[in-house]
Amino acid sequence: MPAQGLDAVRDLHLPLHQYQIYAKNFMKTHPYCGLFLTMGAGKTLTTLAALYEMNLPGNVLVIAPKNIARSTWLDEIEAWHIPIRTRSFLVDEKGKALGKTRRLKAYEQAAKDTAQGKYAMYFINRELVCDLVKNCKWVFPIVVIDEAQSFKTYNTARFKALKSVRPKIRRLIELTGTPAPNGPMDLWAEIYLLDQGQRLGRSITAYRNTFFNSELIVNGHPVKWTPKPGAEDEIYRRIGDLVISLKNTKLKLPALTMNTIRVHMSPEEMKLYDDMKRNFVLTVKDGDDQLDITAANAAVLSAKLSQMASGSLYIDDSHRFKVIHKAKLEQCAYMLRNIDSPVIIAYHFQADREMLMTYLTSLGFDPVTFDGSPEMIHAWNRGEIPILLLQPASAGHGLNLQKGGHTLIWYTIPWSLEEYQQCNARLYRQGQTEPVTIHHLLTAKTIDEHILKAINKKDMTQQALIDAVRMSI
Repeated sequence: MPAQGLDAVRDLHLPLHQYQIYAKNFMKTHPYCGLFLTMGAGKTLTTLAALYEMNLPGNVLVIAPKNIARSTWLDEIEAWHIPIRTRSFLVDEKGKALGKTRRLKAYEQAAKDTAQGKYAMYFINRELVCDLVKNCKWVFPIVVIDEAQSFKTYNTARFKALKSVRPKIRRLIELTGTPAPNGPMDLWAEIYLLDQGQRLGRSITAYRNTFFNSELIVNGHPVKWTPKPGAEDEIYRRIGDLVISLKNTKLKLPALTMNTIRVHMSPEEMKLYDDMKRNFVLTVKDGDDQLDITAANAAVLSAKLSQMASGSLYIDDSHRFKVIHKAKLEQCAYMLRNIDSPVIIAYHFQADREMLMTYLTSLGFDPVTFDGSPEMIHAWNRGEIPILLLQPASAGHGLNLQKGGHTLIWYTIPWSLEEYQQCNARLYRQGQTEPVTIHHLLTAKTIDEHILKAINKKDMTQQALIDAVRMSI
């Protein structure tokens, strides 16, 4: 029996909440549509359920960041045993990136398979959309754009490339939690791909003239636009039959959603992790020198494996570190682009914080490290801090952060059950007025999996952690 409020899709027993059932049916009855729902709302599984139920002939092209294709789409397909044949234009079966020659051969094979009636779900990232359109016969009648806001700019090559093949697309699904990160001006290009200009105008100029006033003119050309009174409501009214969002429906998300997201290291990165796990020692380069990083016992090893799972490894007592992988960083950035409210990112190691600050800042985000001061707490609760990096030990009992946001990302799961529960309670507590989503960011096939399992069993003693390491070894 499915859980109350859930639906089992055909014989696959996919658990869908009522709002996901609504979204699934919306996709089935609307060939061109968008799911503008926050990260963690289950857009991927909902889309897979809709595609599976429709069982349409033809290939599906999923445009998504490389790690999202591996860590979100493939994980959902594998976890629920969805019988969908998958192929990638990004990596081979072993996870190694495809070079140009192998990618062109993959394009050719896709055309040959299609001619023989062998359909599949293909994955590609937005950076290669132009390459695909230029070098591959278009054999993708169904397209899913994950992180649709990456096509918000009308004059980019990727938008123009997809626009050129839009007449050949019979179904187009756009998924995003932040369709207009810089305001309603961002919506035109995304909606144009859905309806080819029917609702918001056939050109960006028509869209601007209808809904915006120019406020700043430089050299005779307007460079700043602001919405006319009532324009945003009218925009959402016009696209209401195309998209599902919390702004144009009465959808209600669960009060608390616990979400697990897995990322994958490359084969070379995974080998480093496995070497440390098996041998209790790892040799790394430090400039021209070779350093042996040693774990004296299982408890020390567990800490080092946890750090490696999050992307780094300390190489000396001064906390200098070597970067092991960036899969969590890339996934974290993807999540932030799809969450339309302030976010707390909980980390454990100093290296986590440094890597997050450097990487996110380089992408244009504005992360702030929590210092425990009343001034920072007040700024967060006023909604003035978009990304708060928080070490759980610094967020003790009774700290009220629920007014500033309702999303928490566990970048590194702590072994302390108390720290875990207390950090969650900073947002999920009395006075919170929005549904809370807690994301657990795990690196697949690492100690991350064991730590979260132990947390869920409420058995986070030091011995349980050591046992988890032994199980892993």
